[in-house]
Amino acid sequence: MEVFIRKPSIDMFTGVRVTKDTVIEYENENVTQTVKNLVFHTLSKVSGEKYESIYNTTIKLEEGDILIFEEEGRGYIMPVETFMTVEEAINELECIKDIKEVGDNNDSL
Repeated sequence: MEVFIRKPSIDMFTGVRVTKDTVIEYENENVTQTVKNLVFHTLSKVSGEKYESIYNTTIKLEEGDILIFEEEGRGYIMPVETFMTVEEAINELECIKDIKEVGDNNDSL
């Protein structure tokens, strides 16, 4: 039986890996954001035809967390998915490149 994986994504995103020294200040017409002392604060305004909502969000970060910058005007976001650098992804794939088949009982996985 062969082994298959999902096709790796080659979509690339800009962002930052947070350290205790990371300081970010970002603002546009709908979003004001700061990162300082591992605290990520966002004040955002969302409006539609008959409504306007204001969200005040604070996230306690850990060193190594990745924030992705959204080009659509939302600023930085803490992604739900796991992100890594291209080099980290290549290293992970290198670890499994020689696995081509497994026994019927899947003891090899």
